[in-house]
Amino acid sequence: MVCFISSVVFATPASASLTVCNRAGAKAFVAISYYSGGRVWSKGWLQLNPGSCGIAFAGRVSNSDIGVHAQTVNGVVESGDVERCIIWVQVQESWTIRNADNPERCKGTGRGMTGFREFRTNDSPDYTYEVFD
Repeated sequence: MVCFISSVVFATPASASLTVCNRAGAKAFVAISYYSGGRVWSKGWLQLNPGSCGIAFAGRVSNSDIGVHAQTVNGVVESGDVERCIIWVQVQESWTIRNADNPERCKGTGRGMTGFREFRTNDSPDYTYEVFD
């Protein structure tokens, strides 16, 4: 499966956030990873119907390293080589994991280390990331 990435940057500080848009042909389940307070965090699942967008992270994201992992019912459409802990959507629909880069934090039913595609948001306080299949 080939996946394409595209990003658009907006500069509206009053509503600073990371927005993810689903350009895939099926419902997408999106998890993100980010750095805060000297720790790595992962958070999921943002559930997006085809053609819709949602806020994955509310707050200023300028000069941040963000990771994205996305799946549809057709399979994984966005992953990378940065391993983070997630909780599978079939087990828990909403979660946040502190120290998500530590495999020890990922032990237990329904958890697993999986690949995230990491990118840098540069100078904009807002960032939109699009997932394609």
